[in-house]
Amino acid sequence: MDALLQRINKADRSVLSAIAIAIAVVLFLSVNVFAALTFGSARSDLTQGKLFTLTQSTNNVLRSLTEPVTLRLFQSTALLESAPGLNVYSDRVTELLRTYQELSNGVLRIEIIDPIPFSIEEDRAIQFQMRSFNLTKAGEQGYFGLVGTNSVDDVQVISFMDPSREAFLEYDLTRMVANLARPAKPIIGILDGVGVMGQEGNNVPPFAVIRQLQSSYDVRVLKYDANVIPPTADVLMVVHPAGLSERTRYAIDQYALAGGPVIVFVDPLAENSPTDPQNRMNYLFPTSEISELFERWGIQMATNRVVGDRTMAIRVSGFGGPTRVVVEYVPWLQVRPENLNQEEAITAQLRLMRISSGGAIQETGIDGLTVTPLIQSTRDSMLIDTLAVRRRDDPSRLLEVFDPSGVRQNLAVRITGKARTAWPSGAPAQNANTDPNADPNAPKPPEPPQIAEGNVNIIVVADVDMLGDSHVVNGQTGQPVSNNGDFVVNAIENLAGGGALIGLRGRGLSHRPFTTVERIEDAARTKYFATEQRLEAELAETQNQLAQLQALNREDVAFQLLSTDEQRRIIEFNRKMLTLRQQLRDVRAALNADIDTLETQLQFANIALVPILVVAFGMVAASWRRARLRSARARAGGRTA
Repeated sequence: MDALLQRINKADRSVLSAIAIAIAVVLFLSVNVFAALTFGSARSDLTQGKLFTLTQSTNNVLRSLTEPVTLRLFQSTALLESAPGLNVYSDRVTELLRTYQELSNGVLRIEIIDPIPFSIEEDRAIQFQMRSFNLTKAGEQGYFGLVGTNSVDDVQVISFMDPSREAFLEYDLTRMVANLARPAKPIIGILDGVGVMGQEGNNVPPFAVIRQLQSSYDVRVLKYDANVIPPTADVLMVVHPAGLSERTRYAIDQYALAGGPVIVFVDPLAENSPTDPQNRMNYLFPTSEISELFERWGIQMATNRVVGDRTMAIRVSGFGGPTRVVVEYVPWLQVRPENLNQEEAITAQLRLMRISSGGAIQETGIDGLTVTPLIQSTRDSMLIDTLAVRRRDDPSRLLEVFDPSGVRQNLAVRITGKARTAWPSGAPAQNANTDPNADPNAPKPPEPPQIAEGNVNIIVVADVDMLGDSHVVNGQTGQPVSNNGDFVVNAIENLAGGGALIGLRGRGLSHRPFTTVERIEDAARTKYFATEQRLEAELAETQNQLAQLQALNREDVAFQLLSTDEQRRIIEFNRKMLTLRQQLRDVRAALNADIDTLETQLQFANIALVPILVVAFGMVAASWRRARLRSARARAGGRTA
């Protein structure tokens, strides 16, 4: 009887086990289906700067849409299947587009199109100039691009959704939507004194900054000797106003007083300005400023001084005599968030900028005008004579004579408030008409009434070189290496009265400096620099002494002709030089050891730390479970007893 009951109990347990397994499988599948439907687009963003979290700027753009916008994603199924990495990125793009549609409350429409070869959909992809990829030897093409349209047939195209721009995906999509939601592009008028607009006749493209502006604005070049700034310009951009005529400066004055927003780029030493073909070291237009306007705007800038900063200095490689040296070049600055005004929308989201031989903007103090710093140096800064920078001497020489002022210098400022005209006695004479087709006898247009005072909105940047491509993008990949371009676009957008995309710029920067490594290198290099300078000084002094001995002995001086004291001094010097060289090797070894240690720690954290934490958590959980089981058995044994 007992044996029968045991068999029945075993059978019951087998049935119960089978039922439990079946329930577990059903629960597993149910949980996965529920999670896929409910949390399919959920993700945790652990990146610095939250690169994959939608910003408030995107929310504002999408929720403020009133006119319908349609985004069509052309993605060939065959192309995605042949490229697994592209397939994963396609899922992210699709998820993000659906999120955009939800946030817009249906005003933004999303269409997913598979342009099958030789179909009408492929014809549309070709019509929109989508970038194609060969799928078969027969010539069938695949596509993965995005087209946006609005109710007035404006078109925005991303010919290929490049996975390498994933960090910029939100910015690209939101910019497209914002541009399509805007009835007309704002007009940017540019007075170009350095060639930022390129040379169309010589196939020289505009600077990368200008190309970035052209994607969202109607950028127009103004005559450099313009008598008036067109009132249709929503923003005036003045770049390196070297040799600008008085009449054109007056036109800027009147445009600003009429409420026109202005951004000005000046420079005490524009290293991107044209050079003399006969002497490349001689700049034709190295300096720019508009002093009479600055005076009325409550600022001034010395044209013979540039800002140097040891803390912000960019490390360069150059020659100190016959020896190559790596040293911090104090006139070239790397601007980080602590040097950017975090209270201003223009600069709050930016992380890294580059400035070369920039000037110092000083506030003169005029009632009614407010001067707000946007970019500043640290207190470890000083003003350097431009001639010392133009000579291109050994870069370490500037460090030798560096004497910090303890003052933060303004490299860019914003000016708001009421200003007065710089020409209170009346308008200067108009520039001669240089149009060869113009009638010389034609009467000049009547002079508009002068604006004596008005509220201004002006941004002044004391560096022109920051606009150069070498400071903005990687020459090979085209990816941004700084936020210089973002700063310009933010400033233009803010001046134009928009600002919808400001919160997006500065995210996803391709250049991510290793600040901890740089600090370790800087500390070791400071020791190295001091030791090197001491060695060079002692070496120079000894060489002078040997030269004096040679002069005293007139002709070739053999070692045995020197006095015992002189021989001892030479031997001591050689010993000391060997000691100093050993010290240099020790410093370099310490530098490499610190960096190697840091690299090992980073590798450990990236590769081994997470698995170790998972294993440790599992061991703790297992120990806790065993302890609970022992406790439960002990309580059960006590009740049985």
